[in-house]
Amino acid sequence: MNDEEKSAIQEDLNIRIGNDILNPTAVYDIENELILKRDHLQRCLHIANDEVPSKLSSAIEKAQKNCKQIERLKDKQEKLQAKVDQFLNHTGPLRNELNDRLTAISKLEGVLQYLNSFDKIEELSSQLKQCSDDEQAVLLYADLKEMCIKFMKGHRSAYVKEYTHYWHNVLKDKLSKQYEEVLKLLKWPFTTVQEPSPPPKEVMAKFANITRQLFLIEEPKDNLTTSVTCDFSQDVDPCLPVKMLLRPLKKRFAFHFTGNRQTARIDRPEWFLTQTLTWIKDHQAFISKNVQPVADKMNLRNVNTKDEFNAGLVALAAERLHTVLGLYYTHSGKGDMIDVDAAFAHAVDETLGFHKELVALTEKDINSVLSVLTKAETFERWLAVEKKYALAKMDETLGSSEWRSVVCAGGGAAGWVPRAADWFIALLTTIEERYAVLPRPGHRLQFLELQLELIDEWRVRLTQLLRAATEVLDETFLTSPDSMDPMIAVINAAHHTRTVLLQRAHSLHYLQLHYYRRQFQQLTRRQHCDENDLSYGDDDEDLPMLDDDQPFEEVLAIPPSLQMHYYHCQTQQETWNDEVVEKQDHQGHEHLMPDVAGLHLHDNAEGRRPRPTSLSLNTNDLQALEPRTHRNRRRVSVDSLPIQSDGAEAGVFGEAPALLARLRDAGAATAARHMLAEFRHLLGDYRKQRWHAMSLVEEMAMSISPSLCRPLGALCARLHSACSKLAPFLCARLRAFVTSTVDTLIFEEVVLESWWNTGGTMQLTHDVKRNLVPAFARPDHADKESLFPKLVESCTLLNLDYDDARRLRAAIASPTPNTHDSIVNGLKITHIQPLLCLRILSQRTDLSDNSPPSVLELF
Repeated sequence: MNDEEKSAIQEDLNIRIGNDILNPTAVYDIENELILKRDHLQRCLHIANDEVPSKLSSAIEKAQKNCKQIERLKDKQEKLQAKVDQFLNHTGPLRNELNDRLTAISKLEGVLQYLNSFDKIEELSSQLKQCSDDEQAVLLYADLKEMCIKFMKGHRSAYVKEYTHYWHNVLKDKLSKQYEEVLKLLKWPFTTVQEPSPPPKEVMAKFANITRQLFLIEEPKDNLTTSVTCDFSQDVDPCLPVKMLLRPLKKRFAFHFTGNRQTARIDRPEWFLTQTLTWIKDHQAFISKNVQPVADKMNLRNVNTKDEFNAGLVALAAERLHTVLGLYYTHSGKGDMIDVDAAFAHAVDETLGFHKELVALTEKDINSVLSVLTKAETFERWLAVEKKYALAKMDETLGSSEWRSVVCAGGGAAGWVPRAADWFIALLTTIEERYAVLPRPGHRLQFLELQLELIDEWRVRLTQLLRAATEVLDETFLTSPDSMDPMIAVINAAHHTRTVLLQRAHSLHYLQLHYYRRQFQQLTRRQHCDENDLSYGDDDEDLPMLDDDQPFEEVLAIPPSLQMHYYHCQTQQETWNDEVVEKQDHQGHEHLMPDVAGLHLHDNAEGRRPRPTSLSLNTNDLQALEPRTHRNRRRVSVDSLPIQSDGAEAGVFGEAPALLARLRDAGAATAARHMLAEFRHLLGDYRKQRWHAMSLVEEMAMSISPSLCRPLGALCARLHSACSKLAPFLCARLRAFVTSTVDTLIFEEVVLESWWNTGGTMQLTHDVKRNLVPAFARPDHADKESLFPKLVESCTLLNLDYDDARRLRAAIASPTPNTHDSIVNGLKITHIQPLLCLRILSQRTDLSDNSPPSVLELF
């Protein structure tokens, strides 16, 4: 007995006895129960002892009998095995002889069957020759076709296929004549737009019967004689009834659109394309209603008569289009056509329109016509013509005087977009719509390269216009309230183009092209580099290889990472619209502070496509236009605007948005520099004011300094004119840059260079807080004083009480510089360094350490 059983017994006894150990009643009950179980077990054992001897004896007896029977069976098996071996030895020669004879008989039967098959072929052919019933002839031909399918090898296969092909032609000619008669009764092909009168039921019954017979005499698809089809037809030939239905239409097509007829003019491809669509529209309903049900009843699952009929007609148009496109340059060499490119472009437009209407009509994407345009030579001509007309239209548009006029807001565009920029975006959209239907991604990538090239040409022309506008800057800049200045138009055009490119880079169309281009680049690296030296980035390891001959959608699944990126871009993409710009402008211009490092406007060697006519702007060219001043001790940098990095947002457009942003910022920097140069020049009288000798004037009677009126008025007028014509986003950046530059300019050239008494301090404070800040702040701006932080903090220092100013100067002049920042920040002065604060305080006349004679010398 193991421990578990012991513990179980103990637990059972504890439960039955209970907690009262002094009560023996439960113990007596357990004892009596165990005694009864013991007596029962003893009685069972006595009974078993009495029965065991009899059962054992009977079992032993049965086992002995079974052993004897097994021995007898073994003896019998050995005797039978001996007899079998003796029989096999005796009959061995006879069996070998019989096997040889049976093998010879089977060979003779095979030869007889082989000869009988030829006899059967001859017999079927003879029966077909004597048969006058078409239905019976079709059934006999069906037997012959089954034999053709059954016998696939050897000379017999060629023999039966020859007979099958022969009788197929015979039956086809016979049934074709009957079919043509029925089609005449049906008035096929339909030529009227009106609904034809329903034909008699007998005619339709005969038409269905002959259609079924034509399906039955269809040759096997693996026959030796293959039909010659057009290069532009579908992979599978049309079924025989469809071929019969297409025959009169082919005759009419050849009659009207080939040869020397007027309807066959090669400069009017829309005639045969429109006629093809008309035939498809007029006949596909009849095919679906009367021909396809016959195929369905015969359980021909792979037959779609409507699609085969449409494909046959489209193949006719594709073949004629291929011929017409080839004849353009042949006739141009003879002088028959004046403008070949115009004719080619017209043919491409008509072909794309035909494909669009065909897809809408048939709800099937039949690529026969598009395959004509994507032939190597034709596709190269297409790209060349697209580029030629795009560049010509670009030059024509920019050469017109209306190129800088604003697009009407009712047309769906913003009120600051130049007409030329709106046209260029429309050009890119049109090209995208034209090549988006091409099935192969390789062709789409070539059109994408054309778009990138046009974008680069557009940027080059805008650069030339910007340089021309820079060279003629004068006092009339930004003074005309009506027309848009050329420089402002260039800035807006570059900004609008960049914004649209960044938005379209997140569309599914350009994401697919971007993904495929990365795969193509990966394949190119693998082909031109040694396998041992290849080191691929993490982004390229998971890219599957694609075949350029297959449609992109069939072989490429966009990875989940790009799908999530597309969803993110559609829902939370970077916004450049006016509403967000307004919101940013409300929140302040701190994030738009200028970069004092300078703006590099020239194109780098790596990101610029070489162009022989390209012109590049650089900082030196633009700085040459800035007026020089006699005060060069502290020049305020006005050559730089904040530069935005597009990064990966450009996607497939690469460096194009960044280069457009550089061009835009170059124009904005030039405009800002021109306005600020005039402001600096007119600020001379304001700098020379006697700030240390001004008399006290009550605050209610104070007015703006007369010497500040002219520069401030001119700057505000030009800034307002620029902001009324610039994009809101650029207006906010320009306003922030100008206010920051004016703040630094007045601070360095007026505040730091002058001595201040109480009257001068009050006048400066009035000029800043009651004139400068309201002049440059928007009415809804929350913290207006943040626009001129240095001037406002300078006024705070100059307006401190005498005792507070003296203690502050002493604290800053103390030898513990670590506490200077905390002392200054305690007064909420964060934009002026402690040493400059000490200098401003020291230039207060009431805090000056100079002797009175020295101070009087200032007067």
